[in-house]
Amino acid sequence: MARPPKASVVIPTLNRPESYANLRRSLDAQTEQAFEVLTLTERGPLAALRNRGLRRACGPVVCFLDDDVVCPPTWLVGVLNAFHRPGVVGVSGPAVIPADFRSHRALFRYRRFRWVYDQLFLDSPALPGHLTRAGCFTTAAAEATCTYEGPVDYLEACNMAFHTEALKSIGGFDEVFGGIGDWSEPDAALRVLRATGGMLWFTPDARLVHQPAGGSTTLLRRSDAHQRLANARLFHRRYRFHGWRHHAYRAFLTTYYTTQRGLAWRSWLRKPTA
Repeated sequence: MARPPKASVVIPTLNRPESYANLRRSLDAQTEQAFEVLTLTERGPLAALRNRGLRRACGPVVCFLDDDVVCPPTWLVGVLNAFHRPGVVGVSGPAVIPADFRSHRALFRYRRFRWVYDQLFLDSPALPGHLTRAGCFTTAAAEATCTYEGPVDYLEACNMAFHTEALKSIGGFDEVFGGIGDWSEPDAALRVLRATGGMLWFTPDARLVHQPAGGSTTLLRRSDAHQRLANARLFHRRYRFHGWRHHAYRAFLTTYYTTQRGLAWRSWLRKPTA
């Protein structure tokens, strides 16, 4: 008789066969092999796709990975070990973006832009997984030097694991967050915390490598900017941050997403016609 899985790994993927193959090879090399992989290749809002995977999950722990990550052999062991801590209902770890892939994320591509962001909106840039007073996310989890271990406010979107029943108890990800699902992940984490009274844990033992794609993926993110802004506004209405830093951050997001949408239109207009 086959052993029941210790974890279910949910992977939404679409039109990225090479990166998905790299991820699957890294999962095949895990030192802990008692897990199932649930791959979702349909089109649709990311929150809805993740919920389809959640409904199919048989393991007591459900992990959500993006298809552009690569997991070291001990990644799953690190995740499962963290759940042994009393009260832990969610686990995450560093999602390190190598230098060759940083140009695919505006926040890391432009150093001056990043410096201004850190100074204005981050209470403690060195801490991963924390929501600041401005209502934004810290970015330390993307750094190779990240060694933090301890409680956090949310889980990294490309590297998050929950107690399956805890996530199911809140109905999974709120599908009102449309498109590529920005802000649905911290929303789910906060709702799980409220429902269970538990704790989210960040451990360097759950480290993985995040290799965000450029090209058509960047264009997709830009073209979804209107929905991403709507998601951000919904999140901030729901959790009610205050103060001038928060107002400045909301203005920053509006400017950023509007600019991204404009860049998407430029890219579409420049496409050669048949």
